[in-house]
Amino acid sequence: MNTDPQATLELIGTGHVVAILRGDFRGADDVIADALASRGVTSLELTIDSPDSLARIARLAERMRGRMAVGAGTVLTIEQVIAAAEAGATFIVSPNRNRAVIQTAVATGLVALPGCQTPSEIVEAVEAGAQAVKLFPAEVLGPAFVRALRGPLPTLRLVPTGGVTPALAAEYRAAGAWAVGVGSDLVGRSGADKVDAIDIGKRASAFVEAMA
Repeated sequence: MNTDPQATLELIGTGHVVAILRGDFRGADDVIADALASRGVTSLELTIDSPDSLARIARLAERMRGRMAVGAGTVLTIEQVIAAAEAGATFIVSPNRNRAVIQTAVATGLVALPGCQTPSEIVEAVEAGAQAVKLFPAEVLGPAFVRALRGPLPTLRLVPTGGVTPALAAEYRAAGAWAVGVGSDLVGRSGADKVDAIDIGKRASAFVEAMA
């Protein structure tokens, strides 16, 4: 699949919030995506280790085309990058920094967001071609780390992920974060008997407003 990474970056950077679906939401992916998009969330990551992940990514990518960038998360191997691209993902997210994964994603036309925690890891990821960097786990880093990084590395697109609340999102944004990654605090937990689209919409508004 041919994709435009610049268009993907622009879409992610419109809402500045990457919603993360992990696990089985019992057929409610579309409801969740619509609730998020209606409140300004413009990117959605579905982890590749979730049940039927590739089919779900394919359906969401087609359904949300132009409204939301749909990507694959927890991508650890070259094979997963290729499978995600074939399913229609426009970006991949990893919990670690793997040069081969980054380079394969970029060569395939995807945006790569590898997980990093130190300045050296971040610089190495960018040198490998990563267009943005997932700061993970963000709980142990905090907004002060983002602010400190932005001094010597002002052009970085940093995406703190892990333990992010709306209040923390505002602090990350003020410190210079490009976006934040948010899972259950935004979309709820997988396996729930019912998805509350209204509640998800309210949470989405809180995060989008914090990142404005």
